Amino acid sequence: MKKNYIIDRIIDSELIEPGSVIIVGVSGGPDSLCLLHALWSISDAYDYELVPVHVNHKLRKEADAEAEHIALICERMDLECRLYDADCAAVAQELGISTEEAGRNIRYQIFDDVADELVEEGVDIEKIVIALAHNADDQCETVLFRLLRGTGPHGLSGIPAFRLSASGHPVVRPLLFVERKDIEEYIRENKLKPNIDKSNDDNTYTRNKIRNELIPYLEKNYNPRVRENIRRYANIANMDDTLLRDIAFTDYSENIEIDADTLKATLKLDEIADNPPPINSRIVSLVFELLDLESLVTFENVMAVLDLIYSDKPSAGVDLPMGVRAYREYDRLVFSGGEEKLLPDDSIGIYPQVLLKKDFHPDEDTAYAAFDFDEFSKEHPGRIGDIELRTRMEGDYLPIKGGSKNIQDYLVDSKVLKNARESILMVCIGSEVLWILPSEYLPTEREKEKGKFSQKYHISEATERVLFIEITDSM
Repeated sequence: MKKNYIIDRIIDSELIEPGSVIIVGVSGGPDSLCLLHALWSISDAYDYELVPVHVNHKLRKEADAEAEHIALICERMDLECRLYDADCAAVAQELGISTEEAGRNIRYQIFDDVADELVEEGVDIEKIVIALAHNADDQCETVLFRLLRGTGPHGLSGIPAFRLSASGHPVVRPLLFVERKDIEEYIRENKLKPNIDKSNDDNTYTRNKIRNELIPYLEKNYNPRVRENIRRYANIANMDDTLLRDIAFTDYSENIEIDADTLKATLKLDEIADNPPPINSRIVSLVFELLDLESLVTFENVMAVLDLIYSDKPSAGVDLPMGVRAYREYDRLVFSGGEEKLLPDDSIGIYPQVLLKKDFHPDEDTAYAAFDFDEFSKEHPGRIGDIELRTRMEGDYLPIKGGSKNIQDYLVDSKVLKNARESILMVCIGSEVLWILPSEYLPTEREKEKGKFSQKYHISEATERVLFIEITDSM
């Protein structure tokens, strides 16, 4: 292998633009250390700024020493590693999920939090990208794991090379088409010393058993190129599934109605009844996702709802898990849950004020919003008195990178519980949302503590006056 093979594959992936600020998830293992070192090697040539992030899951006795080791490696690269501790076992127990799933959720929350912190520090949000070190062998193992657990074409499409995080930041995997053996060779050639997770050899974990036993068995007894073939299948499945989901999403978005008062989702059947099952099954899955009920996306539940779509009975219905019922109302299909709607806190108020930048010294331990007042005034001259605190209204939008996002779409995409959406308070000027106040129902830990901010009117070195908004008791 040529010494520049890994670097060439990263460059050829075209997943990271020159000048990017790259949050690199670094466990310290071979894969993530390879990614970090390769990006560092070309950081000058491509004007990259690297922000290594390590999450200590506190699951193994070696975890603290490994965190110190990766911090030292970063220091030798003249990089500051942002270290975070997370009690994954406690989170897993509290939520009733596996420690693996808890760790994954925590990591992605932290990556989003770091990205949001960088924006607050003045980094251009357009430049921020989150880079993770999943490789081609991970892709193969993931597809087999999902196949054995039972999944549809969406699951069999594997790990995406690019997606958006819950907060809308790009997540990329530049090593997704690089095999583990090439990564190990890069580690040897560059004399790197990664952390070695001995639990990877423990075959009591299903994924390890797939990696250490099933795949070698298939290679030896069936096809030595089984990894390559599985990855090829994942690519094909991804292309097909993406096309079908795009088609389904068009019909879904044009024919879905949401009643915020009764917490019902209604599909107009006259426009989709003639669709083939592969399209309508994806429409049903999208409805479940809208209702924060991804766990209902199983073969049995989707097929039960499809039977209703194609039924000749105008009042047919089916009871689904988690207290959800789907039923026909002639030419409409209604999905209904019984959750009690949560109400906003009416004891909260806000206090907007204008300060000179030199006098702006907020308490970082409190939640507040701050914007460039002069930039705000260009768009809303003389309207500081029109800033109000309220719940969402039809037409509300949040300025984000590259445009804006409808608040309903933001809440749905952020998986805010549907019965909690009316409890979310927002600081608005007309239909423009400046600040979504902190709430336990927001998706990331940072948003729970600080809220979600408009990505317009950023404070910069040129800022002279600051629009400062803090939370007060209502009068």
